[in-house]
Amino acid sequence: MVERSAQQKDGGSTPTSSLHFSRTTLKEVKDFVKKYHYSHTYPGGIDFSFKAELNGELVGACLFGYMAGNPHAKIPVNGYFPPANKRRELMRLVLLDEMPKNSETKFVGWCLRYIRKYTDIVVIVSFADPVYGHTGVIYKAGNWTYLGLNDGGHDRKIIVDGKEVHPRMCVDIYGSSQPDKIRALGHNVEVFKRVAKHKYIYIYFGQIMPGKKNDYR
Repeated sequence: MVERSAQQKDGGSTPTSSLHFSRTTLKEVKDFVKKYHYSHTYPGGIDFSFKAELNGELVGACLFGYMAGNPHAKIPVNGYFPPANKRRELMRLVLLDEMPKNSETKFVGWCLRYIRKYTDIVVIVSFADPVYGHTGVIYKAGNWTYLGLNDGGHDRKIIVDGKEVHPRMCVDIYGSSQPDKIRALGHNVEVFKRVAKHKYIYIYFGQIMPGKKNDYR
């Protein structure tokens, strides 16, 4: 797979098919994600959205955003602790089942190269949910680093009107993280207990400059 050059610097395609990747807006792909992702939701905090098209038809989406949960949580990267603005989470990856083998790995790889080229982000985090049989095969194929299972703990996943909202964000948006109080405002609320997920990180080594430690601690 190659990126297109000067003609379309923000798009890329495979040389053997009409599968095409490009950056897009959340608005353009959010309905696709809600329809085809197993959670039927998309979280808040997304600021990078990408799409995959086959013969001009939308067949995939990949969403990155600020990490859910504690935005100040420390993630060590070779002895450094990148601040929130220099790290992102791969929050949703959706590709229709009829896509060719390895399309997901190629799609994610293209998105990672885009982020490296156009931002100063230094690390991407992602999780694979064993509840749905996911172990992170595409991350292993893409040379991500496996960090083991995270602690699901007593955290809850709150779905408000079909969109996942972190409990802390619920307080900011609705004044409470209590489902009954949010429902009283006229919203549809579902609550699920989180379970431990496989955690992976992708490090942009070239973006980490040891001579500027204060940028990352």
